[in-house]
Amino acid sequence: MKGREAVEGWGWARKVQVVGKFLLQHSAVVKMVWSNKQRTFAVKTYFSQSHSIVAVQRAFRTRYQIPPRDRVPDRKSILLWVENFRETGSVSEKR
Repeated sequence: MKGREAVEGWGWARKVQVVGKFLLQHSAVVKMVWSNKQRTFAVKTYFSQSHSIVAVQRAFRTRYQIPPRDRVPDRKSILLWVENFRETGSVSEKR
């Protein structure tokens, strides 16, 4: 992905395969990895936008130039980062 930073969260990856008359669909969960810079942006935006997840996602999409159908951090990820920040003062993953 040219010009993109790493991304984190969970998403679905699908592979479709045609075998004879049958359409086989393989689904797998894919872990998205977001950088600390992106997490920090999301947490700052969360507090500055009156705790609005949708506002964070829109700002994130604009800031990192993510196309409309590509993934942005989901509600669960953003709230986890905010909780980590409140507890530890850091947006890094708990270890």
